[in-house]
Amino acid sequence: MKLRRPSPALVISCIALVAACAGTAYAATSVTSTKQIRNGVILSADIKDGSVQGRDIRKGTITADKLKSGAAAGGAQTAYHAIRKVGPLNAPANVGVNAATLTVPAGAYVVTASTVLTANPGTQNPLLPERSAPDGVCRLDLAGDVTQSTQNVIVESKTAPATLFMQGTRTVGAESVFTMQCAAGTPFSLAETSIIATKVGSVALTAIP
Repeated sequence: MKLRRPSPALVISCIALVAACAGTAYAATSVTSTKQIRNGVILSADIKDGSVQGRDIRKGTITADKLKSGAAAGGAQTAYHAIRKVGPLNAPANVGVNAATLTVPAGAYVVTASTVLTANPGTQNPLLPERSAPDGVCRLDLAGDVTQSTQNVIVESKTAPATLFMQGTRTVGAESVFTMQCAAGTPFSLAETSIIATKVGSVALTAIP
């Protein structure tokens, strides 16, 4: 039996049927709802940088508890700052006094501190040699990790206000207190005292031999 050649109309109909079936299959697998996406399937590597804009995110859907630490507000950090403009005044020689105290919650911190230490006028020991230079010392105690700074506060029998700087890093597992204490070989006063603890994601220490 000889087969008849299919007519052009039949060929076109078959092509249309195949296209329609393919379109149906595509539509069946298109993502139209977040319910079709299993948790963990789409990762950050699957999203092109800059492709998700603010207008693509419904207000209130991304809250702080859903963000990785440090990711909020473009990676913004939190700084805790204690400042004391004046004092203590007329602190006795060779006695440590508390300059400032800062309480911080658990976390990793980069800490800087400074103060201006001035020997009180007319309090120099007249028996000291002309060029003697009593030291002013401040210690920054980061819940057990201590760093300190030392400077001369009397030069050639004249008071020389000294700005002392300290810095350090510290990771604490619970609420902790950072303190600064100062002393000097002569009566002294403090001013512009500051401790700033900036909370960061983590602190990676490198020991230099």
